[in-house]
Amino acid sequence: MLVLGPSRRPIFTLLLAACALMLILGIALVLFTRSGLTQALGVALVTGAWFFPALTAVRYRTKAQFRKTASGDEVRLAQKATIRSVDKTRQTITTGQNRQERTLARIEEHVRGLTATIQSHSFQVGEPGIDVLFVTSNGAGLGHISRSLAIARQLPAGRNFEILTLSSAFRRAAALGVTVHYFPSSGASGVSSREWNQHFRAHVFRLLEKTRPRVVVFDGTWVYTALTEVCRMRGIPLIWIQRGMWKQEVDATSGQRHFAAKVVDQVIVPGDFAGEETVDVGPGITPQHVEPIILTARDDMVGRNEACRRLDLDPAQRYVLLNLGGGGVSDPSSLASTIHQLLEEAAPDLIPVQVVSPLAASESPGNGLIGVHSYPVMPYAQAFEFMISAAGYNSAQEAVALGIPSILIPNIGARTDDQLRRAEMLDSRGFCLAATDIPGMKDALEKMLNPEQRASMRRRLEVLEEPRGAHEAADLLEDMILQSAWTAQAATVEGDINDGL
Repeated sequence: MLVLGPSRRPIFTLLLAACALMLILGIALVLFTRSGLTQALGVALVTGAWFFPALTAVRYRTKAQFRKTASGDEVRLAQKATIRSVDKTRQTITTGQNRQERTLARIEEHVRGLTATIQSHSFQVGEPGIDVLFVTSNGAGLGHISRSLAIARQLPAGRNFEILTLSSAFRRAAALGVTVHYFPSSGASGVSSREWNQHFRAHVFRLLEKTRPRVVVFDGTWVYTALTEVCRMRGIPLIWIQRGMWKQEVDATSGQRHFAAKVVDQVIVPGDFAGEETVDVGPGITPQHVEPIILTARDDMVGRNEACRRLDLDPAQRYVLLNLGGGGVSDPSSLASTIHQLLEEAAPDLIPVQVVSPLAASESPGNGLIGVHSYPVMPYAQAFEFMISAAGYNSAQEAVALGIPSILIPNIGARTDDQLRRAEMLDSRGFCLAATDIPGMKDALEKMLNPEQRASMRRRLEVLEEPRGAHEAADLLEDMILQSAWTAQAATVEGDINDGL
């Protein structure tokens, strides 16, 4: 039913009357005239008489249906839904804009900080000051520093180097006469990662400006962004010493390790006596694999009497070395205490001597143990019947390379280093004994206390060739140093044009 408002009815009545007249006139023209023009006009009038009323009726009927279906509560509900939708959309847009503004603010702050650093410290272009700057992460001890020192010792005569480290054990390296630059790690500084990165970037910038190294070598598991940025800004080659035997789950999720070209210019992978390992570092870089890297060579070892003298031990006694590492190998004191008890039960005549961790809070090993602070300690390994050691890279490689019968205790909680795999593989090759729990430790001690077992293990180790990983890595660095020295070929020749005439 078509319903019209009061104001619309007179207009509609007049429209219907006009259409009726048009209809009558059109029919008359069609029926009572013979001219084609007048008949065509009649058809047009008839058509128009029907078209306009029909169009008007449809228009008013649509409006009436809308009023009927969209009235009262339905209209209010529709209005509320529309308002909520608009508010939600506005909130989404605002949140996105705020997120973008915060991101832009962080980027601007980073750029301002870097720009301020650059403006306050202008580049000094000229002859490099040193040949190599080794950079190490903090780690759980001196492992990263030891590998750097091992390579540095094999650099050609005349090459100089310095070390930048985040390890709080840096004074042990400085005591060897090495120039060491220490910068506290994020954990040691107690500041946020964001603030730490800003300060570390500025520190690296100033240090590289001061030392002007030909190459920078990083030893660690994560290359710091600041190091990459500053090296590439100054055009200094950056090499990554990437110790192998990573835990599989860590290796699978490391974007840096498998896309190394994004952060470094070359990768050197030290070998491991536990087994060969191929590392996929991604496109753009062919990693250089070298033999195991050790700090102490066989020629560095001294005889038993001299070793005892330097460690202030009585040569008439028999000793076992506890080289359990620090920090990352659980609690060194409690571990040493457990091993001490097992030794007292199995071999009361053996005196345990513990290497005091450079990261230990106390200078004394406690539990009645004798402590030694020498770094490196492996030149004095002949003072001991055998060694009980952590299964970290350096300790394991030196135990094998130097022919020291050893029991390796893997630290399962190490973040990246797969010490369990290393210890078990070395055990399977007969190069050491692995112990992962108290029963395993008791079994390993029983075997190691047998002189024939120790002698058999020594014979297997003595036939191994001494690894040349440090020499090979130093040779690779020398090649890169020579390649980076191409600017020294620039020359100016002053001649007299008359000489050539």
